[in-house]
Amino acid sequence: MTKLLKKRWNGVAIVLLSSFFFAFVPTSAKIALDSGVSLMVLLISRCIIGLIILAPLTKGLGHSIFVDKSKVATLIFVSMISVCLIASTYHAIEYISIALVLMIIYLFPIGVALITTIRGEEKLGRTQWFCIIGVLLGLGILILDEPSATSIYGISISVIGLLLFITFIYFTGKLVDDIGSVTINLHLSFFSVIILLIYILFVPVEFLLPANGVGWLGIIGNGVFYVLSYVLFFIGSKAVGITTASVLALTEPLFGTIVALFILNQYLSLQEFSGFFVTICFLLLFLINAPKEKL
Repeated sequence: MTKLLKKRWNGVAIVLLSSFFFAFVPTSAKIALDSGVSLMVLLISRCIIGLIILAPLTKGLGHSIFVDKSKVATLIFVSMISVCLIASTYHAIEYISIALVLMIIYLFPIGVALITTIRGEEKLGRTQWFCIIGVLLGLGILILDEPSATSIYGISISVIGLLLFITFIYFTGKLVDDIGSVTINLHLSFFSVIILLIYILFVPVEFLLPANGVGWLGIIGNGVFYVLSYVLFFIGSKAVGITTASVLALTEPLFGTIVALFILNQYLSLQEFSGFFVTICFLLLFLINAPKEKL
């Protein structure tokens, strides 16, 4: 019992560390975009950085870089989802605040919980559903505070990102046990580069590089923090379950908003702080009454 409890809380710590690293991803992307980098350069660089980090890491850990042929189709599908997800997120932060983009996208645990419950893979009780509704309430408080009648376009792109993220987390979560988080992310980076190169062959795009050193730091930070966050997320999800990991990942918008505050001076209003407080309270209650996975 003690070992199981220790494993669970280690998993919680790993997912929270993943959230902390991910907090720097949108801010890094915003810095790069503001320096003149085109969206395609940001996407390709992120995937290439992933390959550079994950290839030696996979080999160093003694993992095979090859996967069963039966998994390739799913990996390609998830890679396509990943590319669209990243593109929609980066595009959205050009129109609305990082806080709002992250809060919309990180409603995804609701979708994951619905899918896993309907399929009988995990079980959510009344308390868990109550907590999820409470989390939505907290996020709603923040969203409604967005000034200037917020760009409907930016919100729409964020909602598309939300649907993509639900799909991404669900399918990658299914691959973790068979392939491993490091190997999964290596193949996602590889197939994403291939997908982007094929796209470039048929669609004319701009290749604009950073206008200054800060922009290059944004590109590097965007790639490095992204890879670290996703590898840690799937390691942690093996210990706590995909639904609990998804709800824990709701701390990412909180961390992300704090990082944006200090680096980009995107300040929070009293209402936004209230939304964060409500979200954290229900998140802690959810953890205390964590969902039971079916054996």
